[in-house]
Amino acid sequence: MISTDIEGRKFGFLTAAYRDGQRPHRISCRCVCGRLVHVALEDLRDDVVNSCGCQPVTAAFQARQTELRRQLAREILFSTAMTPVGTER
Repeated sequence: MISTDIEGRKFGFLTAAYRDGQRPHRISCRCVCGRLVHVALEDLRDDVVNSCGCQPVTAAFQARQTELRRQLAREILFSTAMTPVGTER
């Protein structure tokens, strides 16, 4: 079982059920439609996934996704800008 701080907690349309035995970093979640899906724990916590795909994408969720993409792009640009000369891959 997963820890009590996640088990039974709702993430959008998903409810965390239990940790996947084969992949401990993945969580099995039950969607409101009844489907069982396996989701990465980070994706639940970062609000990347909020349903099994049965629900239409809401404007708020879409805005959050856009912000996460922009944040990732800034981090990538910053990390490549700070790479010392001669150490590029």
